[in-house]
Amino acid sequence: MSTIEIRTPAPHELDAYLKAMKIGFGGSVNFPDGQRESFLKFVNSTHNFAAFDGDQVVGTMGYFDFETSTVKSLIPTAGITAVTVSPTHRRRGILTRMMAAAMEDAVEREKATASLYASETPIYGRFGYGITVFRERQKISRGKSMLKPVAAGTGSVRQVTAGDHLSQVKDVFNRVGVRRLGWIMRTDHAWHHRFEDPEWDRKDDGELLSAIYFEEGKAEGYVLYRRAGDDRSSLKIEELVATDHYAELALWRYCFGVDLVEEVSMPGRPVDDSLPWMLQDMRALERVPQDSIWTRILDVPTVLQSRSYPISGELVIEVKDESGGHAAGTFALSATPDGAICSPTASSPDLTMNVAQLGTIAFGGGKPSVLARSGLIDVHDTDALNVSDGMFATQHAPWNVIDF
Repeated sequence: MSTIEIRTPAPHELDAYLKAMKIGFGGSVNFPDGQRESFLKFVNSTHNFAAFDGDQVVGTMGYFDFETSTVKSLIPTAGITAVTVSPTHRRRGILTRMMAAAMEDAVEREKATASLYASETPIYGRFGYGITVFRERQKISRGKSMLKPVAAGTGSVRQVTAGDHLSQVKDVFNRVGVRRLGWIMRTDHAWHHRFEDPEWDRKDDGELLSAIYFEEGKAEGYVLYRRAGDDRSSLKIEELVATDHYAELALWRYCFGVDLVEEVSMPGRPVDDSLPWMLQDMRALERVPQDSIWTRILDVPTVLQSRSYPISGELVIEVKDESGGHAAGTFALSATPDGAICSPTASSPDLTMNVAQLGTIAFGGGKPSVLARSGLIDVHDTDALNVSDGMFATQHAPWNVIDF
């Protein structure tokens, strides 16, 4: 292990870094037209770390600068991405050392949390990441997609080139995002990447298409979708985001009305999606739940003070953090619907948990009482546990549509 060095790759080492990253995700060492330039933009927009064995790159990791919604406010987040370790160098502590370097850097840059998508679920709990956002993979036969005859809005849907209406799409995205815990706001780079849509990145699907619902000239919802399958008889909805039920209903009617489509798939819907209730035949919708965002808290007071609370309550929470110790300590939380105060305390804890479990409950990914029944939270005061369920409840389930 003394030969392995963890550091930021120099500019002349970026090609080796990119190739190691591509191979790690099942790609080839060759770059199709435009891919290298796109990957370089990606790398230049992240804080990067590489594991070097001599001049060979044997591990990669980076993170974006993001902001995450807590409904009440936005908190600075490190969006972990591009995590690979060469199969020739497994079980040598490389991932642990890269993660430690990235978290130390994120703390120095005053990030309150780090978030990621886990390619393999057993990996990241040991680094303090807990599941904070779940999503559903949905699918329905177009022939069974009839919607209930409920009142419609007065607006209309127009098929557009979303990039030409970027400010309106951003506005819808941001207005919906501030209602959802765990919603990661897109940076300008992320918006550019969303609509770049190079052919090599389509995975044999069709080009990205879009439509917007307008009400009195104002955008209130949008959908991004592709024709998929060898015969393009499937419709894959990548994002359908709406500010109200009129916009959502109109956009679903639009999607289910596209001609020559046999099946509609939705890979990333919220677990409290209203679509099942809109359908005449709820059973026709196939729903597969899966984990989405995993979050690691780095600054406990900032996170707990930044979110809203539906009821008033006081808790003393002991947080264990064996991976870096950034969140370790005992904290007193005093919360009301108007605001919250969280600070270190010497008082005896009501609840004791790992930082991963704190991430889960802080962003609405799970109820404290359920985690306690699972043996993941130690309860020292039963009344406090009951109060914590009410304090950490959310009106909307956490959701996120960004991939990174």
